[in-house]
Amino acid sequence: MNRTETLTRASRAPTRQVASKVLARNTLLNVAGQVIPLLVGVGIMPYVIHQLGPDRFGLLSLAWIVVGYFALFDLGIGPATTKFVAELLGKGESEKLPALIWTALTTQSGMGLIAGLLLAAASPALVHHLLKIPHQLQQDAHWVFLILAVSFPINFASGSLRGVLAAFQRFDWANAIGVPTTLLWYLIPAGALSVGLGLPGIVLLLVISRVLALGAHFFFCQRLCPALRGGGTFKRSLVRSLLGYGGWMTLSASMTPILAYFERFLIGALLSVAAVGFYTPPYMIASRLGILPISFTATLFPAFSASAGRGDGEWIRNALVRSLKYLLLMVGPASLMLIFFARPLLNLWVGAKFAAAGAPVLRILAVGVLANSLTYILASLVQGIGRPDLSAKCQLVQLPLHMGLAWLLVRRFGLAGAASAWTIRTCIEFMIFVFAACWVTRSSPRLLACRDVGRSVATLAALALSFWVLWGLSQAILTQALFTLLLSAGFLLGTWHYVLDVEEREHIRLWLRIAR
Repeated sequence: MNRTETLTRASRAPTRQVASKVLARNTLLNVAGQVIPLLVGVGIMPYVIHQLGPDRFGLLSLAWIVVGYFALFDLGIGPATTKFVAELLGKGESEKLPALIWTALTTQSGMGLIAGLLLAAASPALVHHLLKIPHQLQQDAHWVFLILAVSFPINFASGSLRGVLAAFQRFDWANAIGVPTTLLWYLIPAGALSVGLGLPGIVLLLVISRVLALGAHFFFCQRLCPALRGGGTFKRSLVRSLLGYGGWMTLSASMTPILAYFERFLIGALLSVAAVGFYTPPYMIASRLGILPISFTATLFPAFSASAGRGDGEWIRNALVRSLKYLLLMVGPASLMLIFFARPLLNLWVGAKFAAAGAPVLRILAVGVLANSLTYILASLVQGIGRPDLSAKCQLVQLPLHMGLAWLLVRRFGLAGAASAWTIRTCIEFMIFVFAACWVTRSSPRLLACRDVGRSVATLAALALSFWVLWGLSQAILTQALFTLLLSAGFLLGTWHYVLDVEEREHIRLWLRIAR
């Protein structure tokens, strides 16, 4: 047995069981990979903003936005690579991996080259006409966009190789590369500014850091699949499969920002720009709860893909139920705390004026965040099982409905109407994906009314009722904080004895022993 086959079997072994330990470990790695750079960025960005000044920092921010939109040119080949590599691992067809990986890498690099050439060609129009860049910064801006154009093939190629690491469930290696790379995105500007380097020099150093990240990705991918060292065959038939799957993923990704941010544009158009400022803090707090489900689905997607390739429908259904249960138990209490403690939290963070306007918004958004978190799991299953078209079609249907509903509610109810439109959309999307997930797995919707999910909902409902009683009994912050700790302890005990099964409790005991 060669090394690739050994690694393939090792990657398949966890998915033959419920794989709670592997999924939990990888989720924690992904959470850390997002939280650590976020904390560093929060600490460093004030210095960077102060040193660059409003104009230069605005230019850097615009450059990041442009990079984000041009990233759509990768046509979803990164997730497609994860999907198809995981399927081959699930089937045990490791000999096909080199051709698939090299085809994905070549195609992705080509897309990056096209995107880079388009950005380079568009940079004069961006600098002199489309963007209101001060005259004294226009030369710097032109160089910034040209340097970023060079980086596109590098970034796109890294996307394919990250997909390979995800398919092998090597999120430890992926985060060992991703966390330092993201940290450098914040640290390089701070360090470069301290020695007097200009904006083009900062962007050049950022691109060099991405080159190093690409080399690290390729090194680890070679360790997983040593046959990559000898090169591979470019297969046009695989390009068609990658683009067919990735195209739907790209369509879905292109609509996500519109669905997520449309109500904010309406607030600015129908109310005022200042109203957008009042809406943004509660949205920022609520959206941070998405770190956990996003990290969870990044782990589940390749696991669902591998199980689909192996034809293991039983594992998929069990993993779906348990994943929904875990998110209900983790995101649910956090959402309830945002609902009941919205005003004190906003008052502490941004002041009484913002808290008065934003507290109702945060309470409404907290409900939508919980529904949206559960939808991440369902969408990951639908895409992992090979139906990304269902996700894109769902969003295509939602788009005009959401726009119309948001326009009506913002005009009628202001900020609360905007939050309500977003939350209603997420709840409807959740119900659609429930039926889509049951359809692709050939399961009855009663699957999600099983003991695990039912007891999780009951425990969460008991906590919500307790918070409601607490809210009515006392408005004193210290009293509420004390009783919140007691209620949280009661929730944990109820979860331990009533919701978790013997296997899950044993896993937790094992993790606690390892942590000590």
